[in-house]
Amino acid sequence: MQNKHKLALAAGCLVLAALCFVAAGVSEDSDFDNEAVLAAGDAPAASIGDVTYASLEEALNAAVSGQTVVLIDDYVMTSNAAVKAGVLLLLPCMDNDVGYTSTGYNPDGTTSSVKTLYRTLTIPENVTLTVEGSILVNAVTGYPAGGDFDQDVRGGYAQINLAGNIVVENGGLLDNCGYIIGAGQVTAKSGAEVRDLFVIESWRGGTHALNLMGGRLNVLLNKYGDPFPINEYNCHNIESTIKIESGASFTGNVKMYGGSTFNYTKYPQINNTNGLIRLADNAYLIKTYDSAADRVKIAIYGGATADSSTLTFSFGGISKAMTTSKFTYPIDGDIEFELHNGNYTFNNSFKFLTGAVLTVFDDATLTVPSGKKVIFYDEFNDIDNNGTSEYPQRDAAYILLKGNSTLNIQGSFAGIVKCETSLDQVIVGANAVTTNIESKEANGYNNTSQPAVTLSFDLQVQLAA
Repeated sequence: MQNKHKLALAAGCLVLAALCFVAAGVSEDSDFDNEAVLAAGDAPAASIGDVTYASLEEALNAAVSGQTVVLIDDYVMTSNAAVKAGVLLLLPCMDNDVGYTSTGYNPDGTTSSVKTLYRTLTIPENVTLTVEGSILVNAVTGYPAGGDFDQDVRGGYAQINLAGNIVVENGGLLDNCGYIIGAGQVTAKSGAEVRDLFVIESWRGGTHALNLMGGRLNVLLNKYGDPFPINEYNCHNIESTIKIESGASFTGNVKMYGGSTFNYTKYPQINNTNGLIRLADNAYLIKTYDSAADRVKIAIYGGATADSSTLTFSFGGISKAMTTSKFTYPIDGDIEFELHNGNYTFNNSFKFLTGAVLTVFDDATLTVPSGKKVIFYDEFNDIDNNGTSEYPQRDAAYILLKGNSTLNIQGSFAGIVKCETSLDQVIVGANAVTTNIESKEANGYNNTSQPAVTLSFDLQVQLAA
């Protein structure tokens, strides 16, 4: 696996935390109580200012808008609870943790900080934590140096061991900078937001990125374009299942280091008005992560569009708004998609890198409209870069059409399409383009004379084995 790094835009890491479960004997009908917690830990569980509470549930019940509840010891919930509107629940990552720093983000790492689990909240099976206010699962992230460094957890961190449920309601925020692991589920209702660390892998540096996009002036004048300066990224420090309902948001927290300072941004991933995935009304998305295989699966039910995202970023001395609509956006090959019962449309151009798989199920249609380009790479031999940041060798990307599903090509499309029922599942419009579809990639590291190379792909339709 290649070393990882950062960017100033958007796009976590291999999560090394192991699944933890509830302490023996604790269940919804257990007689385990807060007095036992105090006896075992000899300390209160939570605080609001200088007032301490025997249990987290008690503290959350007492909190009012504008207050912060701090989990001051590892804790196992024993009953349902709610973070009220206007209340912040802080799971700290260090002594005297104040939550968000003056930057508005979580604490920055140092060259000497060591990844260490500081605080754990366990939510057992059949217990639900409802979020109407905010939760910050805090962590020290980032490494203050240029080069191929992973801007993930680099110091103390908090963790939620989730066997039960976290339900984020309209107006609520679950902001994860540490880890959420376990067999439970996070559900984001319409109007809710869930954030997770977005970590760029194999980052080649801001100078290289500016060169690829045509230089500093072109970026300032919004004349930038292909190729996108990153291909590999992760956003799965929440290992537990995530359900995103239409109207909810899933956002990446991005941190990078350049120009002798940390730079920060929030990268909209799933959002009905500004996101790479925009769900149809009443649709929902299920995101899961297989830590053993290091693969993410995104299953969508009810229809969606693959779209563009606009974010503010900083690198190479530039800070400005940037849109992915100017790029053929890369889908990392460790992601697979399932599209169920609905209409799905590419409203932006995308390239699915080797390793990526998209399966279209019964009663679903996928459309590439006129003016859009979609490519599924059947091979990718990345040009030698700086020895650590080349894209890995992976199997060909492809679409699998199951049952009566269809792929309707009206724009430009290339790559392997496997049809389960008939080759007629692929519909090619009269003005569609399916041969010699071009895609640009980096031509080695910071090649100023010829920054990019052009690859060419064709449509390949075949019956599924």
